[in-house]
Amino acid sequence: MSAEVAVVVKVLPEEAGADLDALVSKIKSVLPPHYKLVRYEKEPIAFGLEALRLLVFMPENQAGGTSDLENLIKGVEGVSEVDILMVTRLSR
Repeated sequence: MSAEVAVVVKVLPEEAGADLDALVSKIKSVLPPHYKLVRYEKEPIAFGLEALRLLVFMPENQAGGTSDLENLIKGVEGVSEVDILMVTRLSR
């Protein structure tokens, strides 16, 4: 089995007050089987706007690194912005 990396991703919805749980479900549905959405939390930004902070495990040797993950999430309806905050190798 190849090594995995943990990626922390910040996702901004298109609208304040968006249903973030529904947005997480949409994001999960577009991730390939070798990507695992391990955890998420809601992060208040301002004026009722909340962002999502996702923890995703993905293969370390993924061609293109995290750009595929970013593009998959950006393609989800309701997503405004996607930022990779951190990438770290998992040792098991």
